[in-house]
Amino acid sequence: MIDYINAIVVQKGLGYIIADCNNIGYRLLVSQNTSYELELEKRQMIYTHLIVKEDGMTLIGFSSILERDMFEILISVSKVGAKIALSILSTYTPNQIANFIKSSDTVSLSKVSGLGRKTAERLALELKDKVNVFVCEEVASSKKVINKDIKEDFLLEAIEALVMLGFTNKESTNAVEKAYSSDENADVQ
Repeated sequence: MIDYINAIVVQKGLGYIIADCNNIGYRLLVSQNTSYELELEKRQMIYTHLIVKEDGMTLIGFSSILERDMFEILISVSKVGAKIALSILSTYTPNQIANFIKSSDTVSLSKVSGLGRKTAERLALELKDKVNVFVCEEVASSKKVINKDIKEDFLLEAIEALVMLGFTNKESTNAVEKAYSSDENADVQ
């Protein structure tokens, strides 16, 4: 499986991007959020999920590991394929989706184009225990604690990664803040 590609996005289309990696152009299906996050003509990490079917292979691209993980959880539910999962991720962030599932908010979920009430109920029922690894409202509130600058996304991603490894939100925030404040000139990439 292809975990990620380090590529330059050379074109964006409706629901897809073309990424140049070593003079090979990869067409990746993406959510609107990923399309917005990825910059044209800039080398960047694109996380992937490969779908292999009888009629061909499809590469799905994501701007973050968190988004890819949510995609993989969503497609584990019957009657939720890549198209609907990308539609959900185009409408909401992974943390919002996790909150809707945890609170069984099927009204918000069924606002997604192509997602009916019954499928929204199935998502809420089947994924309630699986979305616990996602940092929901707590990480969003951690944004206020961290100094807001251009490195904020990297710091937030570090907090999310630590929480996914089992640390509490408070421990993760403190560790990242301590590491950041120990050398503010350090490159967090």
